[in-house]
Amino acid sequence: MKNSWIKAWAVVGHFVWAIMTPLLVFIGGGGWLIRRYDWDTRIILVFVALGLIFAGLGLRSYVRQLFAVYEDLQKTPPPQDKKDYDY
Repeated sequence: MKNSWIKAWAVVGHFVWAIMTPLLVFIGGGGWLIRRYDWDTRIILVFVALGLIFAGLGLRSYVRQLFAVYEDLQKTPPPQDKKDYDY
């Protein structure tokens, strides 16, 4: 199950979550606030910028963690079978 399609979909799902959540929260929430309180529509640019910044930070954090896990897998030797005496 090391290289299964379920694991690949989980990685893709987390990647999409890290990008889409800040965009939806800031842009969607900002649009709602603008309509709700009848603010100037140019304020949406602030919310779009905040959404892009936080999506970028989330993406950066996710990629750094993914690379750290991959580097740890490369450093650790594979487990040896204690029942195998062919060495």
